[in-house]
Amino acid sequence: MEERFLETVQRLKELRAPFDRKKHVKNQYELFVKFEEETYALWGLYQQSVVGDINVPKLDYFDPEEKSWMWGWIKGNKKWHAWNKCKGLNKSDAMLLYIEGVEKLEKELPSLVAKWEAEQDPRLPDPNSWKPEEERSNTFKC
Repeated sequence: MEERFLETVQRLKELRAPFDRKKHVKNQYELFVKFEEETYALWGLYQQSVVGDINVPKLDYFDPEEKSWMWGWIKGNKKWHAWNKCKGLNKSDAMLLYIEGVEKLEKELPSLVAKWEAEQDPRLPDPNSWKPEEERSNTFKC
């Protein structure tokens, strides 16, 4: 079971790699964020499989020692909640659920990416819409 779990962890890393690269590409950051949101539950299952029940306090935004900016706080709390939902689950069950979750994500990812791309901010320019000036229909001729 553990060997299969480790193979699945590697597969998720491979699925995640293109999204990690997208966070640095103009107009692609939204896809990275959507992927992150989709995988919070898997992160919680991974933590439950490796560590066991949650053993860290929830981040406090008003804590003066908290150095992260707002996004890090929100992301950290979402991860905390994902892990906290797994409390009481034994490690082997968490591993099995993690494996099933990654397999499900692998199957659904192409349709999810298409959906996320369709939901992207409409103000982003369409790279296929540019045409050379000579090909444009000049409706306003002087």
